[in-house]
Amino acid sequence: MAKANYKQLVNTEGISTAAVKLRSTNDNINSKFDTLTKKASSLESDWNSSAGSLACSKMYELFKLSEVRYSVIQNYVNMLEQQIDPNYNSTEEANTTLADQFK
Repeated sequence: MAKANYKQLVNTEGISTAAVKLRSTNDNINSKFDTLTKKASSLESDWNSSAGSLACSKMYELFKLSEVRYSVIQNYVNMLEQQIDPNYNSTEEANTTLADQFK
């Protein structure tokens, strides 16, 4: 069986750039949902009907889901920034040093 040489590369600069873009997009979406929440609040006082109450309750359910979406994406961005980007290079260097000892 022939020995295969595989080299896996991780583009840490690309990961860092993607994390910055994800954070910015997530913050932008959150800002837009904040604006919608404020507008919905002001509309709620003008909607004095059962249909208006139902519409408001559905909007607020949607806004709560936005909080969950924000947290999930933010946690992913944090993981990219704290684990993948800085630790990959140091782990790869340590693995290379260990591998060199067996040559």
